[in-house]
Amino acid sequence: MIGSRRTGTTSDIGAQAVLVTGAASGIGRHTALTYARRGHPVAAVDIDAEGLAQLPRRENLHTFACDVADADALDRTLHDVEAAVGTPTRVVHCAGIARVGRLLDQPLADIEQLVRVNYLGSVQVARAVVPRMAARRGGALILVASIAGWVPMTSVGAYSASKAALVAMAEVLARECAGTGVRVVCVCPPAVETPMLTEMQRGHPDVISDAPGIHPDVVLRSAERALARGRVLAFPGRGTTTLWRARRLAPLRVTSLLERVLLKQLSKSRPAPTPPREHGATEGEA
Repeated sequence: MIGSRRTGTTSDIGAQAVLVTGAASGIGRHTALTYARRGHPVAAVDIDAEGLAQLPRRENLHTFACDVADADALDRTLHDVEAAVGTPTRVVHCAGIARVGRLLDQPLADIEQLVRVNYLGSVQVARAVVPRMAARRGGALILVASIAGWVPMTSVGAYSASKAALVAMAEVLARECAGTGVRVVCVCPPAVETPMLTEMQRGHPDVISDAPGIHPDVVLRSAERALARGRVLAFPGRGTTTLWRARRLAPLRVTSLLERVLLKQLSKSRPAPTPPREHGATEGEA
């Protein structure tokens, strides 16, 4: 563990505790604050200690600076989390990074970092929290992937690959957790209105659309609906379920078309009619 800070105490550690990674900004920050407002004891985890320090102080919100891709540090942090809020019954893993670049031009170090954080970090989190939940015969793990894990996009190929690996891992993990009381959801949003998206738009305007992303709350609500409905996959935002279905059914020659549709439409936050339900997936409200 790099460090920890408690923003307060909670007298009811027996309440349903929530752990959120990537909690210093973006989807993770919104998720941590949402659960804290609902009254849950919340453990907010992020490698960015300064970002965690900027979170509003709440009696039931506890912050822990930790690199979740470091197995030893994560294990130590979980012991501190359990002492502060109890064993989390819900873990929302939002920690992730993005890098823009063509595969043959992108530095290998950047690609390795994408895999380490987005995929191996997710594996580390699952290996750390799922056995604890299984021992209590209940819990939920929400993994935040991306629609880019389904529809590979030029200039973010390494990012797409790291998220595709996460999606595959989540589907396998959900099957392996059958009968344990632990549920797994993998949410695959389009562009989300976060500081990371803003940075990418400013740094690569020729690649990343300047259209607004969906709100982080759309992502959280979509994941929660998937949990309530017993789904493994969740696709928040406008048109993501349609793209997912097309990608699974269509031959490779239409992938470029899907990519263009994704880049032009998915970051727009207008609502769309909910399509018929399909086994294993749910679409969130926009």
